[in-house]
Amino acid sequence: MIRRFGIVCFLTMLLLAACSPERNLARQYVKSHAGNGIMIVPLNELFKDNRSISYDTSVNYNPNQLDSIAWAQSVFIRQISDSVFLTFFTNSLINELGKEGFDVYVDGGSDVFLSLPDPKWMIQIAQLHLNEGHEYNYSEVYPEESDESYTDSIRINGVSLSSWFEVSRANTGTKQVLFLEGYIQDEIKRGIDFNLWEGTIGLEQNRNALKINDIYLMANQLGKKHAELLFDYFINDYIREHLPAGIVNRKYFYYDHKSKSLKKGQKERFDVVN
Repeated sequence: MIRRFGIVCFLTMLLLAACSPERNLARQYVKSHAGNGIMIVPLNELFKDNRSISYDTSVNYNPNQLDSIAWAQSVFIRQISDSVFLTFFTNSLINELGKEGFDVYVDGGSDVFLSLPDPKWMIQIAQLHLNEGHEYNYSEVYPEESDESYTDSIRINGVSLSSWFEVSRANTGTKQVLFLEGYIQDEIKRGIDFNLWEGTIGLEQNRNALKINDIYLMANQLGKKHAELLFDYFINDYIREHLPAGIVNRKYFYYDHKSKSLKKGQKERFDVVN
């Protein structure tokens, strides 16, 4: 019995030693971050642009005329309410950060926020840019009445959101700009069209077109996604700050919300602009 206990203890020590200091620090942050303060500085303007327009290239349009053409040819952005979109995005961001355990404040509560103990973060939503565009999906069509094929196309509409967040630790004077882009587009469903009586087979394509409510849903989902990636950003900032001297952090850790566990090598993360 004593011998077996000794083997178990030895194996446990090996497992503990195998845990990198980065992972240990990430675990510390996940366990201790609850109650840390975050100040959200919201945005009051949503930038919108139609990036795919057609016009007479022989005419020298001025910028205002091109803007008018883009607005007139847009499918979605002229129907999007700035206030509704921003409300969905910001509320989702705040709610998700609250679920993560942070003590979240909005710009008006800055006095209370500044009185909180460190560490605390300031998140300014610097810019949100909604872009509309489209592409074409091409396929080869073989008509029953002809031996020659032709190329058919389906227009796929899409909307993307580019975001810039200014993130700073309160009372440090340092700031980083974080960038992220997300998008949605028409869903193309492909299938085989088999005509039993004619003995023919063809490719069938159906488009599940985007609707305005889908874009508001995207705002809600991207607000949540930004909150999740901010949590990962805070984890890795904590690792960098507390790593022992001489150790270089080579892995990016993220928190898997489904399994409630830490993982490394996350592909989804903010691009650090500066």
